[in-house]
Amino acid sequence: MIGKGTPASQSIRPPGFQGGAAGHARGHLLGRQLGGSGTDPRNLVTLRQNPTNSPVMLGFENQVRAAVEGGEVVDFVATPIYRGNDLIPRAVTLSAEGSQGFRLEVTIINEL
Repeated sequence: MIGKGTPASQSIRPPGFQGGAAGHARGHLLGRQLGGSGTDPRNLVTLRQNPTNSPVMLGFENQVRAAVEGGEVVDFVATPIYRGNDLIPRAVTLSAEGSQGFRLEVTIINEL
């Protein structure tokens, strides 16, 4: 699936999304470079573009991609974390475990 993802559809408005002028991004939970869909609304959440979506999430996705390209089979989970009835996740936890020892467990704060 590496490199087979799609860009976030401009027609999808994840909950709480107010657009680029508000600093928002349609953030992929399974990153585009990892094969994540930008047309499946279940894969998109509202993130702060800078720094949450890029460079922070992008940097961790790069690590996962490098492990896969290095021959590992990687189990990857991205979990948005919400506070109360907020429509925008407060954070996203990324967990990954590779077949040859790669491990990632990080929670990225989504400051909006």
